[in-house]
Amino acid sequence: MEILKTEHLVKTYGEGDNAFNAVDDISFSVEEGEFVAIIGASGSGKSTLMHLLGGVDRPTSGSIIINGEEISHLSNDRLAVFRRRQIGIVYQFYNLIPILTAEENITLPVELDGKTVDPARLEDVLTKLGIAEKRRNLPNQLSGGQQQRVSIGRAIIHQPSILLADEPTGNLDTKATADIVNLLKLMNQTYHQTILIITHNPAIAEQADRIIRIRDGKIVEEGQK
Repeated sequence: MEILKTEHLVKTYGEGDNAFNAVDDISFSVEEGEFVAIIGASGSGKSTLMHLLGGVDRPTSGSIIINGEEISHLSNDRLAVFRRRQIGIVYQFYNLIPILTAEENITLPVELDGKTVDPARLEDVLTKLGIAEKRRNLPNQLSGGQQQRVSIGRAIIHQPSILLADEPTGNLDTKATADIVNLLKLMNQTYHQTILIITHNPAIAEQADRIIRIRDGKIVEEGQK
């Protein structure tokens, strides 16, 4: 089942002679349960693409369809609700709420949506992420790797259609990087979670099922490893 599809996606910045396409006519699709890596050097347009897919920014033209919904045409209010319910995002710098515990950070998206957290789901996520014993700790009491585990938990607790991870290991050492990549693979295999990971690191990209390579805002290579 196709969970994500982009068609002729363009994001233009600037005007006139100063205009340039950070994302330049990108089309691809992702099947439910796939683990896809989007790889490119700094400035290639991969993070801009992630922001478009996550509904954080809007395309200049083209379409983005997630779970059957064309998100680029949604109103700001409807997009905010869709993003909260259907998209999980993991950033390089965690973006945790400093006054909330690990558990409270993880359950925040569910509570903001006015829903009740499933205790069994929460316990399962905490256990699989290896942070069950850290649930009462504040972010400043956790290592970088543990904070990123909390960030992953927050992104998947509501069972999103798609998880977007933007350079999720860019702020971590080698061991923590390997741990986080293995955890993402575990989430993919255990929950059949669809994942797109944005990275400049070929070793990380090789862990995915499929690699999409971007240069100057365009797809230059796509296919199975």
